[in-house]
Amino acid sequence: MEKELIQALVTIVSFFNRTDRDQAFIKDAGVDLEATSFQLFVTIGRIQPTNISDLANLLGKNHSSISRQIDKLEKKQLVETRSASDARVRSICLSESGEKLKKILDATRIQNINNALSDWTTEDKDLLLKSLDHLADTLNKFEN
Repeated sequence: MEKELIQALVTIVSFFNRTDRDQAFIKDAGVDLEATSFQLFVTIGRIQPTNISDLANLLGKNHSSISRQIDKLEKKQLVETRSASDARVRSICLSESGEKLKKILDATRIQNINNALSDWTTEDKDLLLKSLDHLADTLNKFEN
């Protein structure tokens, strides 16, 4: 059973990490966002305020790559950065335009999941949510 569980988790993570799916999602949402910046933008929206080091660790990218992508998002006025008490650390959060874009992406994500699970019963969805919440809680305890 453990092998099957791990395989299912890897399949789910792989589904969400595929850049071709990101490109299709961006197209579905009808927004102007580069696929290379998509995961970074979404991550900032979920954990803001944040910083480059935390983003690099979460996304498995190097510091300079994240910094360059942040600069691009800032030029597009999708994020704002502020110097923290330590001048070497930039606090990053979505701008007003970024928040609007996040709402569009969130609505598109909800529509896509509703379409994907359209033949699931309410009970099936409730069970999935309960199991995913339980898994998230367990992993969060394991991490700390």
